[in-house]
Amino acid sequence: MANTFNNTAGTIGYQGSVNNYGSMVFDVVNNQDRRAREIEFLTRIGKIPYRDRKDRNPERIPGTCEWFVAHGLFQEWQESKSSRMLWVSADPGCGKSVLAKYLVDSVLDTESRTTCYFFFKDDFEDQRNVVSALCSILHQLFRRKPALLSDTILKEFEDGPVIFTSSFNSLWDTLLSAAKDKRAGEIICLLDAIDECEDNGRSQLAKALCKLYGTRSDFNLKFLLTSRPYSEIRQGFHILEIPGLPVIHLSGESEVEMEKISREIDVFIRVSVRNIGTRSELTPDEQQLLLRELTRVPNRTYLWVHLTLDSIKSDININQTKLTEVASNLPKTVDEAYNKILSKSHNFEEAKKLLQIVIAAARPLTLKEMSLALDLRGNHQSYEDLALRPEERFRRNVRDLCGLFVTIVDSSIYLFHQTAKEFLVQNDLANPTNNDLIWKYSIQPRDSHRVLAKICIQHLFFAEFETNFLDKDAILSEYVESHVFLGYSAKYWMTHLHKSEIEPDETESIMKLCDSNSKRCLTWLRVYWTSTNTDFPENFTKLMIASYFGLATVVKLILKSDGIDPNSKDDTYGRSALSWAAGNGFDVVVEHLIKASGWKDMWLSFRGRDQVNSVDRYGRAPLVYAVWNRHVATIELLLKAGARVDSADEIGGTPLSYAICSGNDEVAKLLFKDGTTVDLRDDRSRGLLLSAAEKGHEAVVKLLLEAGKVGPDIRDALERTPLSQAVEGGRVAIAQFLLDQKVKTDYQYYIVSESIGCLCELVLDWWLILPFLNMADSK
Repeated sequence: MANTFNNTAGTIGYQGSVNNYGSMVFDVVNNQDRRAREIEFLTRIGKIPYRDRKDRNPERIPGTCEWFVAHGLFQEWQESKSSRMLWVSADPGCGKSVLAKYLVDSVLDTESRTTCYFFFKDDFEDQRNVVSALCSILHQLFRRKPALLSDTILKEFEDGPVIFTSSFNSLWDTLLSAAKDKRAGEIICLLDAIDECEDNGRSQLAKALCKLYGTRSDFNLKFLLTSRPYSEIRQGFHILEIPGLPVIHLSGESEVEMEKISREIDVFIRVSVRNIGTRSELTPDEQQLLLRELTRVPNRTYLWVHLTLDSIKSDININQTKLTEVASNLPKTVDEAYNKILSKSHNFEEAKKLLQIVIAAARPLTLKEMSLALDLRGNHQSYEDLALRPEERFRRNVRDLCGLFVTIVDSSIYLFHQTAKEFLVQNDLANPTNNDLIWKYSIQPRDSHRVLAKICIQHLFFAEFETNFLDKDAILSEYVESHVFLGYSAKYWMTHLHKSEIEPDETESIMKLCDSNSKRCLTWLRVYWTSTNTDFPENFTKLMIASYFGLATVVKLILKSDGIDPNSKDDTYGRSALSWAAGNGFDVVVEHLIKASGWKDMWLSFRGRDQVNSVDRYGRAPLVYAVWNRHVATIELLLKAGARVDSADEIGGTPLSYAICSGNDEVAKLLFKDGTTVDLRDDRSRGLLLSAAEKGHEAVVKLLLEAGKVGPDIRDALERTPLSQAVEGGRVAIAQFLLDQKVKTDYQYYIVSESIGCLCELVLDWWLILPFLNMADSK
């Protein structure tokens, strides 16, 4: 009996040790998983280099920005213990961004408060986006105070990362949720130049701020916004202009504030003149002359002073005679200053071409890329024909061409200021008449895109891309790096083509670029395809390429050629030209292809109906891809041509079920006949997700999870999750995607807990269990 008791007690004690250690392991894994989830979250929302873009703005000169810091309205806002908003509006060139940088770096951030910021700017697509701003704000907030990143926020993110990081409402609600946390303390969000935010995003922000500050709150979330004094921004906040609401409008363009700003600009002028005097060895009398003339100009701004003094600094042979002449002919406005800078260019046409490229470029070009773009001539057919200038020499050439009009940051070229683009580009509201400034409104957007399209197309015809082509086994990054401008021209030539006009003499070149039998076509296409994050399509025909990129004129000409089969399919995905065009929403191309497949005089032949419903290797017709990407006009064309809404693919999905599962009511209703009611709560998403994970349909998995109608932690009747299905089927990409979501029933938990349980039943030796637990812990 005693032995039995002792054995039992020993077993119980042993099992208790195992259970305690198992609990410790689980806690360690849990903590590691939590940290991994936090890192994934911060990585997804922290892709914008917000600090670098803040620091593009110059430091303030001592003695400036003090008018604002000492202002009673700012001090009242800063010292408030409740949520308030301060909107600072001022005319262009009055130093708003320099002020905002100074506030972030030296005034607002303290131990007791968290200051986050975002500087809107027109030269980056993601820097004009309010979603990018909120992502950057949250990234700063959660890095500073990790405790505010709650399980609820992580769970919402993991249920649909792409939707979360692209949804204004999700990000805004997350900010409010974090601000309401008792540990949050005071949070300040500074948004500079909201007038450079795209219109829809700015409208969303204004509505959210009006709702936030239109009601009383028990947390301290403050916003400081800067902008130009545009009426549409004022109208967006008109609800808040009611006495008693927690918002302050500090109008930097009012007479009182402008007088304060003007006095600080005079401080800036005195410091700048002293610096120029030292650099150019000006006498005290010459400095006094320059100072007197600068301060005589009315309505001077920081921008005007900067532009004017730069023109003086750039003259290395300045003397008293020249200085007197310059001082007596100072530009009176920023526009005049811009025109004077550009009028000094020794080559009007080349300067204009450079500015056209900077304005139209899909991303900022590097010095090397710009050098090639400017040096390219009609007779150049290879890199050997070029005599590219060394980077430092070309940097000086850019300065000679455009003066201060462009700036170079990290070897990439940008316009100096938002007003520079407004000066150059004629928009619908601009009046080009009675204009004595030859550079003002001298650039048309369509012409600029045409310039870049021609440069890109000519570059892609370089002989090297045919003779020394990019083989599928080559290291793509090395190839692109060794061929200047290829990374840009391959990815964006068709973008510029769409935004310009296809001229008759260009069509033949475009058709040749789409000829998949040529090595140059496969070279640029492989480079482009890296941006899609999908496998490269083998046997991608000329018609498929033109259809994929929406080149309607080219498609029409190809279809007229002999021996062209409009219904052929690629070898990788088994998709037709119609399927590729439908997926990208090019409805004009879709219409051409439908007609070529049998649509005659608005009556559909059996052959045409068969082709519009022709499926790829996954059993998906063109309509599925149009539904996935919500291309309404394309969907309507396909339905009119006889596309079936009920044809199932290999995992059981139909165009109708995908429309329902994606949560898009408009698309779903298009696919219903006779006005049938759409039930968006249909549970078929669960079965589709499990089947897609098992059979390796990554696009469907992402579509369903990002729609948010089904979670990644669902289970079937046998308790299998999408992750376990993907792992059992060897679907590595899908398993990785699901792991990235960090689902509740994480597979690591399953492995650890199940393995511990099984081993505890089989062995009674602690030292046999310990190595496995350590191994599980390390994984």
